[in-house]
Amino acid sequence: MKTESLPLSSTLLAGSDLAVLDVFGTRVTVLGGARETAGVFSLARIVCPPGTGAPPHTHAESEHFHVLRGRLTVHLGDEVSQLQPADTIHIAPGEPHAFANNSGEEIEFVSVATPAGHEEFFRDADELSRSGRFNPSTAAEVCRRHGITLL
Repeated sequence: MKTESLPLSSTLLAGSDLAVLDVFGTRVTVLGGARETAGVFSLARIVCPPGTGAPPHTHAESEHFHVLRGRLTVHLGDEVSQLQPADTIHIAPGEPHAFANNSGEEIEFVSVATPAGHEEFFRDADELSRSGRFNPSTAAEVCRRHGITLL
């Protein structure tokens, strides 16, 4: 995305106006994206109920996860890390990764992706989840449309 094509202005997003999206079992609230950041980054709050997460995948965006509550299992290449509150991990563009909630309680973390655009995947995944057409094939198609390669 070309940042020069999007004007940057100050924006207040009231929490009561933000939709909670169903992204294949996780709850995602987009806190900012291309429109709010001139294409520079997207920001999301992610809540993972027990047993949810994201399978191994890659994409062109870099990501940062900052854990607010719970213990998040992150697979980064061949490494496995257990993140706890206040831990942050950086995931380089194209690096294979996955995350999971293997605990018995919800996990909450903030995700920053650069450049912006990842928020559109969240919106399309929510639309699919709510449509009644969700299955592994349709989920994989949404991922492909957004440049996410499932491994």
